[in-house]
Amino acid sequence: MDKKEYFLYVKGKAVKVNEEIYRAYWRITEHEKYLQRKDWKYNVLPFSVFDYDGHFIDNIADESMDIEKIVEVKMQIEELNKALATLTEEERDIITAIFFREESLRSIGERKKQKLSGNRGKGGIRF
Repeated sequence: MDKKEYFLYVKGKAVKVNEEIYRAYWRITEHEKYLQRKDWKYNVLPFSVFDYDGHFIDNIADESMDIEKIVEVKMQIEELNKALATLTEEERDIITAIFFREESLRSIGERKKQKLSGNRGKGGIRF
């Protein structure tokens, strides 16, 4: 039976290779074409597009974002979450009422008074 010969072209010249090398070459080539089609489909730009003057880093830096400020705010949020975790249920309820439900201090106080008077029964202390 005739054995099939495999060739790859290198600088315009046919180079005889075995089947394993031939298949590996075309697997890689087809994969690159697939990735290129995906890039075109989703408008992905290679990094080399941004290196038009030899100053790649300067060309991709986003000057409109203040990274230091973002990090600072994230650190403050972490500290706030730690502090909130130490609060009692009643303290968390008061903070939620003031900052998220936008209740007034007066309405929160009245609600607390009603809870106290309701817990004491009919003969309880009234404010």
